[in-house]
Amino acid sequence: MNHYRIALALTLALVLLVVGFFLYLGGFARLPSGAVTLSSLAFVVLLGLWLQSYILRYCGGVLFLVLGALFIWQTYSELGQKPVLFDFYWFILGALYLFDGAILLFSKPFAVEFERLRTAQSKHKTRLRKAFVIAAGVAICIALYNDVVHLIKLWNES
Repeated sequence: MNHYRIALALTLALVLLVVGFFLYLGGFARLPSGAVTLSSLAFVVLLGLWLQSYILRYCGGVLFLVLGALFIWQTYSELGQKPVLFDFYWFILGALYLFDGAILLFSKPFAVEFERLRTAQSKHKTRLRKAFVIAAGVAICIALYNDVVHLIKLWNES
């Protein structure tokens, strides 16, 4: 199994691990917004890896390294305050995020395989990648616009 497939499998595991754990605890009705955000971000990175997008590869790698370090630090600093199952879960999740981020950013075999697959890509996948990057950019602009409008409303009220 090459590094590209390992990165895809790890990213898919991160999506399923976050959603599966919270579904096991309480179902869809009690799925926290943080779990939805984490799984959505990991899914976007997974789709970007499948489409061989440089932007999503590097942004996802940085995001995964930051999240991994955050989860491990949070687990270490709150050790013993939560049940052992939660400590173990957050540590494993952080380790997987760190490992996947390291592969995306620093693995030479991954970069070679990623570039090889990108150059041999079909035309429809190239068009789909461009559409996906544009859609992600539009979604970011909409989210930023909503935040700016909300901040202006808060500023006007004060």
